[in-house]
Amino acid sequence: MANVVRAAFVLASLSLGVYTANHSASTFSYAKTSIFTLIFYIPFHLAWSIFLFPLYFSPLLSLPQAPREGGWKSFFQTRDSRQVLRWMETIPNDGLIRYLDVFNMEVVAVTTPRGAAEFLQVRADQYVKNPKIKRILENLLGNGLVVAEGMDHKYQRKHLLPAFNVKVIKNLYPLFWIKATEMVTLIKQEVETGPKATEKSSASINIDDWAGRVSLDIIGQAGFGSEFSSLSHPNTALNTSYRAAFVPNDNSKLIFVLSLLTTPKLVNLLPGKNNALFREGKRSVTDWVRNLIQERKTDMHNHLDDLDYMEKSGQKDIIAAAMKTKAFSTEDLVHQSKTLLGAGHETSATAVTWGIYILSQPRYAHIQDRLRREIRANLPSPSSGIEVTADMLDKLPYLDAVSKEIMRVYAPVPTVGRVPAQDTDIFGVKIPKGTSVRVHLWAMNKAKQFWGEDAAEFDPERWLVGKDKAMGGATDSLAYLTFGHGPRGCIGRGFAIGENKAILAALVGSFDFKPVPGTDPDDIDVLFGITARIIGGYDVQTTVVEGW
Repeated sequence: MANVVRAAFVLASLSLGVYTANHSASTFSYAKTSIFTLIFYIPFHLAWSIFLFPLYFSPLLSLPQAPREGGWKSFFQTRDSRQVLRWMETIPNDGLIRYLDVFNMEVVAVTTPRGAAEFLQVRADQYVKNPKIKRILENLLGNGLVVAEGMDHKYQRKHLLPAFNVKVIKNLYPLFWIKATEMVTLIKQEVETGPKATEKSSASINIDDWAGRVSLDIIGQAGFGSEFSSLSHPNTALNTSYRAAFVPNDNSKLIFVLSLLTTPKLVNLLPGKNNALFREGKRSVTDWVRNLIQERKTDMHNHLDDLDYMEKSGQKDIIAAAMKTKAFSTEDLVHQSKTLLGAGHETSATAVTWGIYILSQPRYAHIQDRLRREIRANLPSPSSGIEVTADMLDKLPYLDAVSKEIMRVYAPVPTVGRVPAQDTDIFGVKIPKGTSVRVHLWAMNKAKQFWGEDAAEFDPERWLVGKDKAMGGATDSLAYLTFGHGPRGCIGRGFAIGENKAILAALVGSFDFKPVPGTDPDDIDVLFGITARIIGGYDVQTTVVEGW
């Protein structure tokens, strides 16, 4: 029915265009006919796409519907996972809820772990990224593992997996700790002697800034075998370019909406300081990555006879491993490198920021204190210079529980969205080709029906007690969706977990975190984009805790 009505609208608009053009001139004109046809077609198309189809003709109108919230302004706003969680718990549904997103774009939200498995695992090959979202990601990251689809994605993942195996990741733990302790040393200097320092070795710091810098240095070493020096020299050309290209700012929400409405390439051309910095930052990062790869390739070519040259020269980073497979061209490696920088670093930094944000709140002071006691009882002080290994970090049960709980409550990637490449179904409900289908990880990870009445509460204990501790007490093993599932699940899961635990241990072992006096931790603005970031970062009162 909907297709018939749409066809009628298109035919009517085209007919009106042709009729008007040829009755406004004495002779037939292809140019005039085309112009008038567009003049009539565009408003008809917009009326159909934005109002008529989603409100009256969608075949999915029979699904449980989420209410329109926020009045007319909501038409220009994307819905976030906090709203979806509320709908999941208040709207009766059998695993699917339909809602209208920005510009009345129709979305089907999957609301159960089994539905998510159907979507992410069982029928993963039937879904692709929304073309609009894919263009935004490709504009930022290139066609790397996050953006690639189908056989291209399978090929990339197959040849990148060796760089993320358990042995490789475990061997990176000492690097995670070295960089975390370097950060601790610099924060101590700021807290004790910086412009905001007090007599009690306490000062306000922006933890998001420090999290971004340490994560960037880690990905520099682990990903590229390069020293970015973001911690010690945050204003180098590369670090400045990176922040301009990948770190969200006050205009990010507007840019995201405009990119959905038009195209990222068109938005890139808009005037303004932030846009100019973004363009220049993206170009500089791309040039740096390409030069690094070309230098590596030249080096490899000069040592063709030595099959173990990369190993002997200490090139054990992720990009070196990818180059060793000889499966990727130079441009392929550029795309993978931008993906590492953008997606890999960003998610790690986000997890650290949310971790300190929640631990700093007074009602969770006992959790912070307990974690500090475990860390100090089992790990050497950052000032000792003693190496910390994977075995040492992985034997700390409370650290593991706190890290898991942070990533449950504040999943760095809030949403996974796809569209079916062909007509399909979920739970017997037909989902037409091109329909936006989403799993809101923030919502699924905190839904009471899977995690119990205290689902929204930050409680590491849920990972320590009872026979279900491996699942955090969830009723379904797939309820913990932070890293996704299936063939597109996070390839860097082990890397992210190890890095997060090392950074948390160094920070909480060294400092006590509290809200800055006179501020409200709940008064934050979150950007739900590729990651869920606190806009402007998070300022936290940081005090040195002696005795370690």
